[in-house]
Amino acid sequence: MKTMSATTASKEFGRFLDAAQREPVLLTKKDRPVAVTVSVADWEELVSLRIERGIAAGLADVAAGRVVKMTDAALEQRLSRFRVRASEA
Repeated sequence: MKTMSATTASKEFGRFLDAAQREPVLLTKKDRPVAVTVSVADWEELVSLRIERGIAAGLADVAAGRVVKMTDAALEQRLSRFRVRASEA
């Protein structure tokens, strides 16, 4: 993985973007890693893999009997927790 300082990435933004198309780029600030930039294609692949992993885990839960009947009250409780988390983000 290529490493680039935030200062260099800022000054040479075109080169930074070109590098991120070829491989992930680790950005550093004051010699500390602060971010990784990936191409859109790599990001879409990562998101797809995460979704597939979640579906597989859900199917495994169903196969193992780890399911709960979703009632209106249970749905409202989950939505409430989601809204709280979303408002904290």
